[in-house]
Amino acid sequence: MHDDAKPLLAGRRCLRTRHISSTCTACVDICPEEALVLKEKRLLFAASRCTGCGACTSVCPEDALIAPAFTSKALEDALRREAPQGRIVFAAPNAGATGKKILLPSLLHLSVDWILLAVALGAKEIGLLYAPGSVDEEKLSVITNRIEIVRKICAELHLPLELETLRGAPKVDAGRRRFFSRLGAALEPREASSPQTQEARSRIAKTLLEEPFVRVPDSRLRLIHALKRLLEKSGKADSREAAKLFSAPRIDAAKCSGCALCPAVSPTGALQSQGEGGTLRLLLNAGACTGCRLCADICFMNAVTLYEAASLEEIFPTPAKTLFSRKNDPRAFDTWEDKLSGLINAPVYRT
Repeated sequence: MHDDAKPLLAGRRCLRTRHISSTCTACVDICPEEALVLKEKRLLFAASRCTGCGACTSVCPEDALIAPAFTSKALEDALRREAPQGRIVFAAPNAGATGKKILLPSLLHLSVDWILLAVALGAKEIGLLYAPGSVDEEKLSVITNRIEIVRKICAELHLPLELETLRGAPKVDAGRRRFFSRLGAALEPREASSPQTQEARSRIAKTLLEEPFVRVPDSRLRLIHALKRLLEKSGKADSREAAKLFSAPRIDAAKCSGCALCPAVSPTGALQSQGEGGTLRLLLNAGACTGCRLCADICFMNAVTLYEAASLEEIFPTPAKTLFSRKNDPRAFDTWEDKLSGLINAPVYRT
């Protein structure tokens, strides 16, 4: 397969790279070709197995997998062009689609934030057309689950939406084609990326080196933007059932040692710490929380858990609210370096 369709792994964004305690397996679990594997708790990408379906790019909570040949800008431009007309059909390759459609590498590329953005931009009917025997049919439960999430949100906000999956009638046997594509990828040397994709990869690599280490992923910003527009359309101030689809951390005061490790490793800055007048405060900006679970994974006291947010407004970027507050605990240290140093009985230096 041509390298153009294959994603780029942005290692410094990956939760597995950021902390060895991370339990994230989102991309590994969804990859239909086992092109993404974990070895010694590190994520490895077997490019020769990748078919470029884009499934991994839609589930990564930190946007660590990027598709250079199918950019977010291209999809957003297509949505802004087609959504105001009221109906959009997203089609996978070889689905036998006719008429106007937005072609995707796979329907698995379409995450909840993209579907919500389509609705926010004016789409009232959305069709998802897949090919029999394709990866989309194998992972149809993933697609229908995303549909249900969008449907619940729109129902809570009293916004009309018809959303359905459609089984296409391809001119080729998609299952047979996929088998031979896999076989060819295994037997033939990989083709080089096109000059356009090589340029895109270089641009992405440069951006990754320059971007802040702590950042809110584009997919999260897109979700927040779409939800704000939908709330403005509905005029409904609160939606508790729809909000249960989103997570935020909770801290058990009885277990927390006050080490402040969780805000130190937060990849989006959703958790922050403040120490004033002998009091430790942990703050939460729920709008920046992607539910990556890293705060819970690294907590050696098992004091952090994820729960369902109480309202849609809670996940919007607002002044951070106090999640936890108390006088400094004698077990706590001023910084996470001090805490780690005490745990391993050796000096720790930030590099």
